[in-house]
Amino acid sequence: MTVRYASASGVRKDVAALLKAPRRMPIAKAVKKYMRVPMGEGSSIPWDDSLTPYIIEPMNCLADRRYDSVIFVGPARTGKSLGLVDGWIVYVIVCDPADFLLVQVSEEKAREHSKKRLDRTFRSSREVAKRLSPHRNDNNVHDKTFKAGNYLKIGWPSVNVLSSSDYKFVAITDYDRITEDVDNEGDVYTLGSKRTTTFMSAGKTLAESSPGREITDSKWRAKTPHEAPPTTGILSLYNRGDRRRWYWPCPHCSEYFLPIRENMVGFSEGDDPTKGSKAARLQCPHCMGIIEPEQKRELNNKGIWLREGQSIDSQGTITGEPRESRIASFWMEGPAAAYQTWEKLVYNLLNAEQEYEKTGSEETLKSVINTDWGQAYLPKISQEQRSGDDLKLRAEYWDYGVVPDGVRFLVATVDVQGGKKRRFVVQVIGYGARGERWIIDRFDITRSLRFNDDGEAQKIDPSSYAEDWKVLITDVLDKTYPLQDGNEIEMGIHSMAIDTGGEEGVTDNAYQFWRKCKKEGLARRVYLFKGDGKAKSKLITKSYPDNTERSDRRAKARGDVPIYLLQTNELKDRISSHLGRETVGNNYIHFPDWLDDSFYDELTYEERDSNGKWAKPGKGANEAFDLMVYAHALVILLGYEKIKWENPPKWAQLPDINRDNPLMAPKSTVIAPPSIQTSPEKTDSTPASSSAWVPVSETSGGWV
Repeated sequence: MTVRYASASGVRKDVAALLKAPRRMPIAKAVKKYMRVPMGEGSSIPWDDSLTPYIIEPMNCLADRRYDSVIFVGPARTGKSLGLVDGWIVYVIVCDPADFLLVQVSEEKAREHSKKRLDRTFRSSREVAKRLSPHRNDNNVHDKTFKAGNYLKIGWPSVNVLSSSDYKFVAITDYDRITEDVDNEGDVYTLGSKRTTTFMSAGKTLAESSPGREITDSKWRAKTPHEAPPTTGILSLYNRGDRRRWYWPCPHCSEYFLPIRENMVGFSEGDDPTKGSKAARLQCPHCMGIIEPEQKRELNNKGIWLREGQSIDSQGTITGEPRESRIASFWMEGPAAAYQTWEKLVYNLLNAEQEYEKTGSEETLKSVINTDWGQAYLPKISQEQRSGDDLKLRAEYWDYGVVPDGVRFLVATVDVQGGKKRRFVVQVIGYGARGERWIIDRFDITRSLRFNDDGEAQKIDPSSYAEDWKVLITDVLDKTYPLQDGNEIEMGIHSMAIDTGGEEGVTDNAYQFWRKCKKEGLARRVYLFKGDGKAKSKLITKSYPDNTERSDRRAKARGDVPIYLLQTNELKDRISSHLGRETVGNNYIHFPDWLDDSFYDELTYEERDSNGKWAKPGKGANEAFDLMVYAHALVILLGYEKIKWENPPKWAQLPDINRDNPLMAPKSTVIAPPSIQTSPEKTDSTPASSSAWVPVSETSGGWV
């Protein structure tokens, strides 16, 4: 047997590569110089950066020590895998030899990537081929060793692949098609990036993918222009980074804009896919100029990545403070993809919409939105939920804090918020006849009646300080509002309802507050609410909690405080139905135009889940909705739904500001609303007064 030994000069030549410093060349430039792209039948062409110019900046960030990771979000057929993954591997082999881990979706996909792409690329690229180890055992499907001693591992998501070994470079491809939890050890990005920590700033982790995870909060609104919707997966990683988006200059007005689905025109849902797709064009949102498909390559080569916080004018001048992060993150969408035509994009979308209409299945539509358009998918059921924008369009003009014509009495509801932003959230609603109502006021109480040594009011803390609840009397129950045409006549709060849930201490302090109100003669105007944990046929159940014989209860209930347990799902169904009424009449809800967007977001944030229960889809606020529910529960307790409107009780009659009534006094005089019989129990009711304006006490709110 003949044994071949390496020559001393050959060994010296191979080992010398280990001692060489990395070639100081931008990755994109090196890939253009050294990588050839196999085209089949033994032919290949050089990688052309002018076809996918949006890949250049992400590629070059892979050699930038300012970043630990590069995240690229984009649709299929953008050339992202070819440039970012295969191109980076070629660069490392030729210019910066080091151990490299490539993580594919599965073992099968890893094998396919190795044989069909990398092996062919290595054979076609002369500078790579001559660096391959000549030993057969050094070049198999999943493991490749090179003459310089650097090692390429082509693996898949498993603890065996992603643990123990150190790699200077880690690339994760098709990230959103990989399981979110690898063998109960965590996500693949976290596991992969740990492999590079030994190399400090020289180590790099790449994750690239089209979006594949559903939006977790259907009520989400972007707080900043480049923020991605809340999802797990690749868009979550993008949001952690510096959030770069791909902009084109308009060929008509030179203003820069995003080539995204929202700017595609010429078709509409329900169009014939063939006809609609042929008419697809991109429209500049600034000048409304139409951009033709054949202009895409030119505009891509004029395109630019902007980070969150940056803006660019028509002259190409970039201004603004860019977002800083150790993660360089990029997100582009389908209309800019080099290897996907607009006609095909729209054709696939219209076909998927038709399939959904016929079958009710969203799988094809989700796949098209994710992989063709490069966007996260929002399920149809969430898209069809009521929008806060729709309600805002109904807003009417009346002055802030004024009671419009038609309001017969006011109720206030209070939600107790804990955490870092402790406060009472107060909403005042004016009820008219037959369920018609108006939003009169909405405000937060953040300061208590306690003062520090400098005379400044202390921050409110409803869970720790029982005395902080006194502010609900001075700032809510005693509050009055002028009538729209009342000649300085004011209307007071008839009754107030408070949610007793919240952090530890809130319920106990709520009980103490009600006892104080009882001593002051205000108890019949103050109601404590709580959601009923048990489904019952009765909409509202009155209870007197008593836990004096139980030591495991936090709140001290002695059976003396009435708590009203609400069937919140049923009550929310009613409010949802009322919100759906679009013409003035029974149960119509009026909104003033001074309410901001957050109010409408809160009002529409909750959704009915698959079990028919109302729930928040994320961590957004829902106070406006809850407080409207409490208000309606309160008026039900007042007997509102049993009123015969042709002869209403005096407390529910329209105010007659023109009659000669000695109790219609200037607003410096405070007169309470009449008492209302809320139940047949004598302990909780007071006989109705003979006059609608007879004062109940000198300190309570009311008509003035």
